[in-house]
Amino acid sequence: MSGFVVGQKIALGYGTTYPVVANTVEQYEMAKVTAVGKPGTQAYLAMDAHAGASNIKVTSNSNISVGDKIRLDIDSVGHGIETVTVAHVGTAARQTNLSAPANAGSTRVNVRRAEGFAVGDKITVGTPASQEAVAITAVGSQGPDGATLDFTPGLAKFHVTSEWVVSPGTGLDLAAPLKFNHAANLPFSDRGTGISFQPATAFDHSSNEPVQALGTGITLDRPLTNDHAIQAVVRDDAVKTAGYQGTPTPNQWFGGPELTTNSPIFGRTITIEEGSIVLRDGSGAVADSLNYGSLVDPWAAEGYQAASGAERSGCYAPAPNAMLQLWSIVASPIAINTSAGRFSDGTDTDSNCNDFLAQAAAALSTASPAGATNIKVSSVEGFSAGQTILIDSGANLEDAIIAAVGTAGATTVRTATGTGATVLPAADVTGFSKGQTITIDSGANSETAVVSSIRDFGAARLTVAAPLARAHAAGVQISGSGINLTAALTRAHASGTQVSNDVPTPGAPNQYHRANH
Repeated sequence: MSGFVVGQKIALGYGTTYPVVANTVEQYEMAKVTAVGKPGTQAYLAMDAHAGASNIKVTSNSNISVGDKIRLDIDSVGHGIETVTVAHVGTAARQTNLSAPANAGSTRVNVRRAEGFAVGDKITVGTPASQEAVAITAVGSQGPDGATLDFTPGLAKFHVTSEWVVSPGTGLDLAAPLKFNHAANLPFSDRGTGISFQPATAFDHSSNEPVQALGTGITLDRPLTNDHAIQAVVRDDAVKTAGYQGTPTPNQWFGGPELTTNSPIFGRTITIEEGSIVLRDGSGAVADSLNYGSLVDPWAAEGYQAASGAERSGCYAPAPNAMLQLWSIVASPIAINTSAGRFSDGTDTDSNCNDFLAQAAAALSTASPAGATNIKVSSVEGFSAGQTILIDSGANLEDAIIAAVGTAGATTVRTATGTGATVLPAADVTGFSKGQTITIDSGANSETAVVSSIRDFGAARLTVAAPLARAHAAGVQISGSGINLTAALTRAHASGTQVSNDVPTPGAPNQYHRANH
């Protein structure tokens, strides 16, 4: 609901014909906001909820109020979906995972994080097949490798790493008992009070169609001479840090809609962007498509879409933008001048998983002077020896050839460390990885160490496998081995400057490297 205000104009729908089922289309329309309510909530049951229960344990109670109607479960044959009314809002469940195996008889487990867990909490350990209930007696402090929870009684079963540890919270009390059984981790939704507007819609709109706040827009120095459809491209030719900047210049530009989702994850909010470009035949069937980003729209997709399971969400082309995988806590830098292209040109297997590649992109983790033959980068993924890379943009752009690819990361020591220390307080830990060999300091005081763990929340730090042999002052550099070049740079480049490879070449075969993706 952020960004919507009373009196504002909004657009509902895709702005183009959009077949939902054969022979039907959806249109866009505009309206004026008359009231802004609260947003909906979608989350999951934290514990099994049995028929007859009048309380459910939930992973989130955000924006849920007494009197709200909540829809439980998913549509499936022979199973009940039901709508319940909230009578009282309690606390949401807290969830974490085991960071190490736990043996039968143990009264302590290691977990990835323990925020929100407290002495006296009744918790469950394990999957539904191995789940057992205990009571917390002590909560250890959070360290770089997680925290500990002590409890009673001892565990009756063995539990493997990553099994759930859940403090159910007090949940939501319901106005009437449940009619059906509902399993943990199945979704529920509270639609909220939404946005009211006038006039009433003239067309039907399906779930997941975009609703766009039109804002105050751009004021022009003279009236437009032509009509322009919603989602038509608006470009500023003077901007050289967005879109494809190579030659020859593109002969077509496409507008939206680009679907943007702001998602809370691990205490932060990330922006996920995705969209589709679709070519249809005369009957409206998809002849070819480019689903880009991290989400497949089934109504705008082509071919077989069975790329599912852990870490998969259908066949889409990688979008050259900031991406954060949901099983990671590190986002790559925004790639402001990179492209995705079909590989190889002319190939169409009806699978965007196979047909498209994106340029590898990273940022300089520290400034590189003219004459340097090594650069420190935030990521080395997708780069390999022999590739030509582009460093910087505009008048300061130069290319170089990779001689060897090492490891990512470059930062500084945040506070001084003494001889024998195993923890390096760092200004930033982007690009570093467990098991990586790093270099600390320079000259006679330089030494190497192996990273044993990384903390990327709160006060960032790197823990090393063996005590340091030397003391290091605040501000000295910590770095991976970076990327070695075959020739010295001719220009200086600032920290944060973009580095990319595999230049797309309109009108000629794309210069992409399948082995690096």
